[in-house]
Amino acid sequence: MSQKSHFTSVPDCWPGKALRETIEESRSFFQNKNVLVTGAFGFVGGHLARALHEAGAKVTALDKDTSSSRGSQLDLTSLRHEMKIVEADITDRRLIEKIVHDGRFHTIFHLAAGATVIEKAIQDPYGTIMANTMGFVNLAEAARLLPEEERPLVIYSSTDKVYGESETLPYTEDQNLGGVGVYDAAKLCADILAATYDKALGVKTIVLRMCNIFGPYDLNFNYRLIPKAMRNIFRDGESPELYMNSIEHFRDYLFVEDAVRAYLHIARCPGCHGRVYNLPGAHYSATPDVLRDLVQFIGDLQDEAPADSPLAHHKWNRSIRVVPSDPNLITISKQHLDGTRIWQEAGFEPKTNFRDGLQVTARFYLWYFSQIAPSTEPVIVAPPEPEIEGGFETILEDDGLPVQVLRPRILRGPKAAPMRPPAFVVAAPIE
Repeated sequence: MSQKSHFTSVPDCWPGKALRETIEESRSFFQNKNVLVTGAFGFVGGHLARALHEAGAKVTALDKDTSSSRGSQLDLTSLRHEMKIVEADITDRRLIEKIVHDGRFHTIFHLAAGATVIEKAIQDPYGTIMANTMGFVNLAEAARLLPEEERPLVIYSSTDKVYGESETLPYTEDQNLGGVGVYDAAKLCADILAATYDKALGVKTIVLRMCNIFGPYDLNFNYRLIPKAMRNIFRDGESPELYMNSIEHFRDYLFVEDAVRAYLHIARCPGCHGRVYNLPGAHYSATPDVLRDLVQFIGDLQDEAPADSPLAHHKWNRSIRVVPSDPNLITISKQHLDGTRIWQEAGFEPKTNFRDGLQVTARFYLWYFSQIAPSTEPVIVAPPEPEIEGGFETILEDDGLPVQVLRPRILRGPKAAPMRPPAFVVAAPIE
């Protein structure tokens, strides 16, 4: 592929090599099997539903909001009409029971949640608990009411937040659970109840405790770190934001296609039934360093772009803004998962490194904020000043962690006209 086409091709190069291989390995297992994906119009759910469809499964995609106006991978990739779409609230016990009984599912992948970020959870604690705890119970109970030989496997998407603050890292699956935030505790309850349904009530379950997932089609721009930063850069021409309470945070990061691979691995492994698995990251880093790497990477990508490409002319402030955070939020300073068990028992390990995943992700959002959701206002670029050597400046150091800000590099040139989001050529997926 030429350098020029690298910057103009449509960014949906799905699936990458590792996911393609896992799909092929899974085809004989999922072919013509009925599967239910809850939260299928969300970020990870959309990727999983797409992979299962590609593997030959008959996918029922369930979500509380399935409207095309919401924006989702299933709509952006025209998959809506190739699956059975069901709009339902997972807190509606009777409706969920009917869906499970009528669907005759082989496997249920439960990703739906009432709040997927702690900021939203604290605004509606009751709704979060009902969705994130009782939503699982409703699915598992519906499965329990079926004849034993017809009960589906239920795979529950938990979170690394169930471990809470811990002096022992990385977390192993046998550690005590200590999540106390609203979101953390609601997920923890369902996590424990999954074991109850498996061991005491005869419903096969698997729990997958997920780390921070990133990649294309994450449209949670108001809360999640990477999509919000991409919106700041590509739509608004601004520097990404770092919350003050995140300065000392460390997190695992995993590319979304690897997360999907993990689901397919554990779903087809009978020895995984009744077990709990950590989904480890491929990259463990301080949150400020993630934003620093993102700013540096997109800056490098832009500097390398051909002079006639839209990316080369996109103006934004190559810096990081530190902004106040909500003092009421209970956050965990360090979250790090041990992935030994899922490797030994299910044969899963991450295949996509952080930089490669970031490249795919950045290209998607560059396209998305020009083709799908461009800014409604022109980005006004100030007249340039004499060129200044750019670089990172340390602004804080605590517990050995330098926190750096990338100061903008201002280029020489004539007075810039207002910049509008560029248009892109839509080409075939990249092989």
